[in-house]
Amino acid sequence: MKSTRVTLSQIKKLSQQGCTAHNWKSVTLSPQCDLSRFRNVAFIGKVTVGKNGGSLSDGGTEMPCGIYNAAIADCTVGDDVRIANIGSAIANYFIDKNALIENVASIVAGADATFGNGVELDVVNEGGGRGTKIINELTAQTAYVQAMMKHNDAFTRNLSTIIEKKAKSHSGPGHIGTHTRIVHCGAITNVNIGAHAYVHGAQSLENGTVNSCKEHPTEIGEAVQAKSFILAEGARVDSGAILDKVYVGQAVKMGKQFSAENSLFFANCEGFHGEAVSLFAGPYTVTHHKSTLLIAGIFSFYNAGSGTNQSNHMYKLGPVHQGVFERGCKTGSFSYVLLEGHIGAFSVVIGKHFTNIDAPNLPFSYIQEGEGISKIIPGMNLFSVGTVRDGEKWPKRDNRKAPVKRDLIIFDVFSPYTVEKMRRGRDELIALSESTSKDKAYVTYGGLQLNRLLLRKGAKYYSMAIARYLNDKACARIADAMEQSDDWNSAISLLKPRSRLKKLGEWTDVCGLLTPRERLATLEEKVACGSCGSYDDLLKEFQSMYDNYRADEWQYVYETFFKEYNIRLDAITKEQALAAIEEWQKAAISFHSMILEDSKREFGPIAKIGYGIDQSDEAMERDFTAVRGSSETNSVVQKLVKEGNEIRQRYTHFKNKLTTSG
Repeated sequence: MKSTRVTLSQIKKLSQQGCTAHNWKSVTLSPQCDLSRFRNVAFIGKVTVGKNGGSLSDGGTEMPCGIYNAAIADCTVGDDVRIANIGSAIANYFIDKNALIENVASIVAGADATFGNGVELDVVNEGGGRGTKIINELTAQTAYVQAMMKHNDAFTRNLSTIIEKKAKSHSGPGHIGTHTRIVHCGAITNVNIGAHAYVHGAQSLENGTVNSCKEHPTEIGEAVQAKSFILAEGARVDSGAILDKVYVGQAVKMGKQFSAENSLFFANCEGFHGEAVSLFAGPYTVTHHKSTLLIAGIFSFYNAGSGTNQSNHMYKLGPVHQGVFERGCKTGSFSYVLLEGHIGAFSVVIGKHFTNIDAPNLPFSYIQEGEGISKIIPGMNLFSVGTVRDGEKWPKRDNRKAPVKRDLIIFDVFSPYTVEKMRRGRDELIALSESTSKDKAYVTYGGLQLNRLLLRKGAKYYSMAIARYLNDKACARIADAMEQSDDWNSAISLLKPRSRLKKLGEWTDVCGLLTPRERLATLEEKVACGSCGSYDDLLKEFQSMYDNYRADEWQYVYETFFKEYNIRLDAITKEQALAAIEEWQKAAISFHSMILEDSKREFGPIAKIGYGIDQSDEAMERDFTAVRGSSETNSVVQKLVKEGNEIRQRYTHFKNKLTTSG
């Protein structure tokens, strides 16, 4: 039902209830409005109000809809809205149905506001140069290409145009979504707030957007200060967090006085207590501790130990340095890394490092400091139960509930990306071993000291991991092919890759999305020449990379299997297939045994120190078991035991299938 201008009798009644208007002709009300629900309202400019029956609650007492003790300027107020006790005014907003706004200092939007869209952040490098503009629809991938691909002027220029166009599409009057609750807040200026959002006790919000949806409401809590920001669906920022030029992605949690500026946080990140400056936090970046500073770097699937810090300047040209921590890295308590630095995937950094580390081809390593010297043990993290646990927990802890999951994430720990790095690392370690005199105790690699005796051992570890991955993938695909055809030659013909890329040995991690560099280069060309000219086009290109991952991975396995074993999988013999499953089982059992042994250390004598301190040794054992459990009851250990049995069962099944097939 359409709203109509207020009549003289309505004006009289409203005036008796303390209501005023600069021009009553500019005020229109729904015919279903209950006039008794307007008290001490100042109507300024053009104001439209829908029906106001019913009541709303902020989790407590039901309160009647209507407008009480508020100045409303140039606003459209939807049906069944409650607005009460506004200190200054609500101006230039569309307020959707069933919204609740109470005890707020002010909510004001300018005519040309873009609500945080188009704000440029200086990420990765505090000194600038990697400017990344934020928009409501930002993804980890569209941010990555903005920040990290500055080598092509045409690409950078056209990409900037695409982002700016999308940013401008969000200008206009302010919007407060349906079923949104905004209570007990300070000034809110040029901020859009989406449907079902809950904003309570925020100190000040300026130039931002709070995206939200029914499936995953977004929350801003007590004492939050945020300026030039965008929050994605399902984000929660509370307990005194301070944000300045920040993007907060889907299902991100942030609070406990955490502060961030010029930083990006993507899906499922967590930031508490510490500080972030010029941080590009890819999915699952986690920092929970006080005195932790993450600065001028790009991370993903990362866990920061307490007191973690990086240095990004040398007091010469200012803070112009940057760091790259590939996916899955961890830093120990009070670790320090001098930037520039490039840490390989799934590596653990312990201690303080005053050398520039450059070790991308030695993933799964321990980087430690001793007597002021930075040292590396290649491949040791391959056998850590923590690495196994991480790989399993990330998909399970994807808390995104919005209908569209913006960040495209490949969770695989072992992938063409990490396996190819291990192949390169293995070859480099072997070459170093062959060229290093036996009289030499150490060699230098990427600013790190490497024990000569670990060169061959590290290469062996990588070879085992490579063999496990390639033979696992090959045998799984052979088994699937045998289900489709009883004839061997027909079955193995199905192993020929459908993907036809030319450079499958070069892979990249586009902030969670693993893809061949060739596909990223194709995207670069399309943006540079203008054939990918809109933001939707850009998203489709990344979606295509995501959708093609398994096909591209299989082409990589197919080609790399030939490089490693000189066997074409679409011409493999039964004997060679049996050898492949034998090698897979050997590598898998070796890895599994070492990981299982590592997990059981959690229940060894050292782990029991401090238990049963006032009791006998027998009571100490019982006390430990009551608190920590045992290897026989621990779910992770028992899962590993089960997996060991499954490895043997799979081997037996595959071998029997081969020997009995036609």
